[in-house]
Amino acid sequence: MGHGDSSMSEDEDDYASDINRTPYYTQTERKFLDMITIQALKNLLHFLQETNGEMHMYLHNHITENPFELSETRSMEDWLTDLAAKPLTRVNDPRRSSVPGPAMDEEALRKGREISPRDLVERILQARSNVAEELTRELSAPRLAVKNNKIFTAALASTFRLSDDDV
Repeated sequence: MGHGDSSMSEDEDDYASDINRTPYYTQTERKFLDMITIQALKNLLHFLQETNGEMHMYLHNHITENPFELSETRSMEDWLTDLAAKPLTRVNDPRRSSVPGPAMDEEALRKGREISPRDLVERILQARSNVAEELTRELSAPRLAVKNNKIFTAALASTFRLSDDDV
């Protein structure tokens, strides 16, 4: 179900009854989820490049073949759902086929690894949770207040710069 569907879920019903939320809350939440999902994908791709060449190759190719087309009716959650619905795929990373080692290990590397898109989505969702936790800590009210004050301090400092004539 896309985000543009008119049927209301339980969460949306809770939202509708919460008078303390702004009218744009769901748009903000959706954009935030899209943003942290994309960041989680970047983080995971970087990690997989070092640890799992076949999974990295599969995810990179999937992103290339299925670019993010975010719109009013399509979100990153829809993209993840589509990825999770893909079948198991055998991926052979040619960079790993010449790894020296026992003959059985080399043969296994040549055959490639089976990639589960559903497992990959689980990793993306865990990375997304980690990104959200980091951002939550960084953007906590006290830290955000400090960042906000820096804006006014910089503005004030630029207002009261001494010119050469004032010296």
